[in-house]
Amino acid sequence: MVFEYASLRGSMDGMDPTVITEIANFFQKKIGYQIPPMTPFVGRNFNVTRAGIHADGLLKDEEIYNIFNTKKLLNRPASVMISKTSGLAGIAYWINENYQLTGEDTVSKQDPLVVSLKEWIDGLYDEGRQAAMSATEMERKIDELTGGKLRRS
Repeated sequence: MVFEYASLRGSMDGMDPTVITEIANFFQKKIGYQIPPMTPFVGRNFNVTRAGIHADGLLKDEEIYNIFNTKKLLNRPASVMISKTSGLAGIAYWINENYQLTGEDTVSKQDPLVVSLKEWIDGLYDEGRQAAMSATEMERKIDELTGGKLRRS
């Protein structure tokens, strides 16, 4: 309703839409409610791409590939689910977002860590894997490859 109102009025009229994410976090952490993954604006899979070409676009110019500035309006950036179609761009984007890397700390598609992760992921799918990679799997492999030097903020 917040965004419907804003689209009709052309203004938020003082509303802070980032509280939508805060409310969802409260429901999950304090009440224990599991929000269905596909729930608009607050579900785990909201604004998530699996396609490497979209992740590449997010790296280059997020405004082209994101429906609206979700980081500003919901305090929630676009995200990438890692699978066999994520490519180097998807992996780089995932690392930068999940480890909150900015500026000169960001990793690019050519970073040796990204290349190593892609080789590992490709090997898993070549062996028959079907499911997307979980955050836990990605974090464990990153810890292994970096000797634990890359930490989430």
